[in-house]
Order: sequence, then structure tokens, then C-alpha cells
Amino acid sequence: MTHTYRIADDVAWVSQEDLDADAEPTAYLTRVPRGMPIMLEGSGCLVWLALADGGTLEEVTASAAAMSDAAVEDVRDDVAELVDQLVVIGVVRED
Repeated sequence: MTHTYRIADDVAWVSQEDLDADAEPTAYLTRVPRGMPIMLEGSGCLVWLALADGGTLEEVTASAAAMSDAAVEDVRDDVAELVDQLVVIGVVRED
């Protein structure tokens, strides 16, 4: 069975790209109404942006790799680890 991942419905977020296109990729997110603020920078933000489109782990990995001009093989393990952590803290949903 293939799992898909997406940002949880109770998460509000904005990316630095929305605020300043010249800055390092950064996403600010929180679960509403009582979540702790979380900041994802650099490659973590790129994974978050890939999750915004939703998809399988392979699709999210490919999207994040493309945004960073990296090879999928080079980022696969790190993307999987971050996605797992985001699922555990409840900001990403695994379907």
C-alpha cells in the first residue's frame, strides 16, 4: 500500500518566499488554534513546499530535489526522516 502525505487541515503556514523572494527558503507554521510555532529553513522548507502539493514520499522527494537542484538519491533519506518527524508532531497527515 502506498501512502500519501499532505499538510494537516489544522495547520496555518506562510513561506518566506511569500514575504521576501530574495531570502533563504523559510516556512513558518503552526497548528491552530494552540500549536507551537515551527520554522523550517533551507531544505526543510523545500520539503514543506513539496508537501503543500501532497503526494507519495517519492513524489515529495522528487519535488524537493528538483527545487534544490539535487539528485533524488542524495536527498531521499533526509526527506523521509523529516516527513516522518512532521507526521509525528501532527503537522503532516499520512493517508
